[in-house]
Amino acid sequence: MPHYTFTSIADTFDFGKHKNESMSDVLEREPSYLYWCANNIPRFQISENALSEIKTLFPDFILSIDFLAAVHHETDDDENSDIDNNIDEHFERPTYEKYAGSWAQEVEGYSDDDIDTIFDGDPSAYWNID
Repeated sequence: MPHYTFTSIADTFDFGKHKNESMSDVLEREPSYLYWCANNIPRFQISENALSEIKTLFPDFILSIDFLAAVHHETDDDENSDIDNNIDEHFERPTYEKYAGSWAQEVEGYSDDDIDTIFDGDPSAYWNID
């Protein structure tokens, strides 16, 4: 099974609808695509370096514990295995108050921050993720 590993946000996608586009370009235009990749592409990985670049250059992108867990897969030769040890450095604790009772939050499990970021504050738009 191929690995889809990004060591920098300058790396380009070699699959999907953003093929040949850099992660940086995708983060600018359609950041929800990274959430989709994390949840749907086996072995989709983002290195510690790329996560640091995202945190610095795209501070509004939510690096939730679920996202970090999805993009890091530990292997014997994984040069980025310190992600697990430093997860608090990237982790923003999700809240579940603002959209309590909505399908997106109660059933799908999206936090308030996820709904604000991914769905522009409209919890009913959860079904529209590509």
